[in-house]
Amino acid sequence: MLSEKRLLYIEETAQNLSDWIIQHRRNLHKIPETAWTETKTTAYLKSELQSLGFTIVSGKNVASHNTGLVAELSSGSHPVTVLRFDIDGLSVTEETDPNHVPAREHFHSEHEGRMHACGHDGHMAIGLAVAKILSDMRDSLHGTLRLIFQPAEEGCMGAREVVAQGWLADADYFLAGHIVGRDYGQTSTGPSDCVTGVSGSLATSKINAAFNGTSCHGACPENGASAISALCSAVLSLNGIPRNSSGATMINIGRISGGEGRNIVSAHASMELEVRGETTELNQYMEDQALRIIDASATVYGLTADIEIQGKAPSLVSSDDLREQINSLLGNFRHIRISEKGERFKASEDAALMMEETKKHGGKAVFMLFPSDTTAPLHSQNYDFDESILWKAATVISCVVTDLMS
Repeated sequence: MLSEKRLLYIEETAQNLSDWIIQHRRNLHKIPETAWTETKTTAYLKSELQSLGFTIVSGKNVASHNTGLVAELSSGSHPVTVLRFDIDGLSVTEETDPNHVPAREHFHSEHEGRMHACGHDGHMAIGLAVAKILSDMRDSLHGTLRLIFQPAEEGCMGAREVVAQGWLADADYFLAGHIVGRDYGQTSTGPSDCVTGVSGSLATSKINAAFNGTSCHGACPENGASAISALCSAVLSLNGIPRNSSGATMINIGRISGGEGRNIVSAHASMELEVRGETTELNQYMEDQALRIIDASATVYGLTADIEIQGKAPSLVSSDDLREQINSLLGNFRHIRISEKGERFKASEDAALMMEETKKHGGKAVFMLFPSDTTAPLHSQNYDFDESILWKAATVISCVVTDLMS
């Protein structure tokens, strides 16, 4: 096990890097890019990681698209320790009021209508800090360290592409995490800086549906088939899906569009929706019900519906034995408080697919939470977090990796 002396050395090293980490976070906060468009972000990360001596793979070999990258340090084949950091932003217009710290401190989004409103800028900065700390300690690491900077986490699209490319096929250990608010990590002695493992989360499916009708003059509706009517029927029925006594289930129809004009029976209409469940099984129940209703609504109105599962993630379930190993390791920090109790994550996470892929062949996986003071809920236009969590998260991850690879 990692000695207390080495653990405290890593803590001190990361704390001394705090300004460096914050500057990277702020640089990345300025250039948010949504799923599959993270070109500036990928280039920024690639430059920094190459300077630290990592071997880089980028482009379509990472996630079948042109964004995202994998960075490796290798001093032997096993253990293979994989870290995941998400890189995409959201279609949110950032607050410009000077009370919003990024606006006041001049690292506000430079991309109109896009924002890092989910902490991914912080996650990337943590990843760069871990890379720097561990590259300086590479002589004491044995095996392969693999950092995946994953595109398209929002919408749960990117992880399945990373898995399909085989980046988790040989993983012995997988770690990922998320900056969260203070509603997580409460202990008997006060708030914590790290929850060492998530014990569950909402599973989710992201669904797109396109209704294909037949247009005609509005005065002769018998000659057509209204895609808008079918869509509206589906919306009402979807919100009426019976809830399940086994646990929480949710549905949200986030976007609808369609039609050609007021006097034209609509030939085209579409919707984007998501379902969630407290467990993977409950999410599947909601998905099955949603697909049935969409198809039936199309049939009732004499048309067809093209349905696509745009993204999907199971529930996050950390490996108990790895979480317990981490708990026994992280008890002696000077400035970082650890919550050893597993907690449920109240949202969904693309990394769950990578965790299940790792566990499928006997590997172990954990998803950590890093509680921080925040200004607003995730995905809000005035979301921000206390940047002191960055060096603390980098410390925790670096210590765990050093222990696993020693």
